[in-house]
Amino acid sequence: MPQGTGSGPAFWASYSGCVLGTLFPMILGALVGTLAVSLGTGAGDVEIVGSMGALLQPWTLAVIGIFCLGVAASNAMNLYCGVLCTLTIGQTFKPAWLPRAKSRTVAAIVLFTLALLIALFARDNFILFYTNFLSFLMYVLVPWTAINLVDYYLLRHGDYRVEDFFKRDGGVYGRFNWIAIGSYVAGALIQVPFSSTALFTGPVAAAMGGVDISWMVGLVVVAPLYYFAARVFRKQQAPAAIPAPALVTDLI
Repeated sequence: MPQGTGSGPAFWASYSGCVLGTLFPMILGALVGTLAVSLGTGAGDVEIVGSMGALLQPWTLAVIGIFCLGVAASNAMNLYCGVLCTLTIGQTFKPAWLPRAKSRTVAAIVLFTLALLIALFARDNFILFYTNFLSFLMYVLVPWTAINLVDYYLLRHGDYRVEDFFKRDGGVYGRFNWIAIGSYVAGALIQVPFSSTALFTGPVAAAMGGVDISWMVGLVVVAPLYYFAARVFRKQQAPAAIPAPALVTDLI
């Protein structure tokens, strides 16, 4: 964006793009799903593409073509990010390693193959596998997000020594933020009794008829836990040390 662009225009430009990019496909998916169920004789007889053709008529090919381009673009970006993360993990253990084109190509092929095999394995019951995967992401990301938001907005107010994030010893922050790590582990564990998936249902979720409120519990517990623990730790360390940044920077 142009130099001098404020946080407001940057936020609304990103937010609008994300909303428009997801809102219309969701509306179309809801309409197609409703029509598919009404046309099928049972849940197993739902035919999505045929139902979309009945709903959109001459526009079917155009819409499917746009969806294919969107899926290809997003999956290409997902593969790109996955390769970057994989190479970064490798460089963490071997800092002198500089991945060339061959290494990047091999990593991309391996990750693509693994993803394809998982998709083929889950194709007969894709929604169940995908729902469980999203639930797993929610379990691990909610505590992480709570810690970073509390650290940024309530503890540090955006004031970080960014250059120290890239030092192997963590600079003034140290190698690990044990308060953040401990709060994260506590947040992950506290969600277990409230979780409800096809693989495991906690006792509290079972008592509520399978309702999963684990992410809300994790957010409510982790945010104040990390805030007060970090405040206490700060007082014990003052004035010689600077409080560590959020979990994301310390684990890099």
